[in-house]
Amino acid sequence: MRVGCGLRVHRIDGNGYLYFWHYEREGGRSRRREDYIGPARESASRREAARKQLAYYRRIQTDVASKIARLERSI
Repeated sequence: MRVGCGLRVHRIDGNGYLYFWHYEREGGRSRRREDYIGPARESASRREAARKQLAYYRRIQTDVASKIARLERSI
């Protein structure tokens, strides 16, 4: 299982476009995905990126807590 996410700016014709990258499980494997957020210079894009990061880490926190609980029960 790969855990992680971040932001990346792609430059196209001198303009920056913000993308949120993260890992997802697909077909039993971890795969890195990139989601377009918006123009990097816009504050709304930066807020949306922060919201996506927070949601990702909350989901991972829940998944890890579930795996820990399963392991504790098996010991």
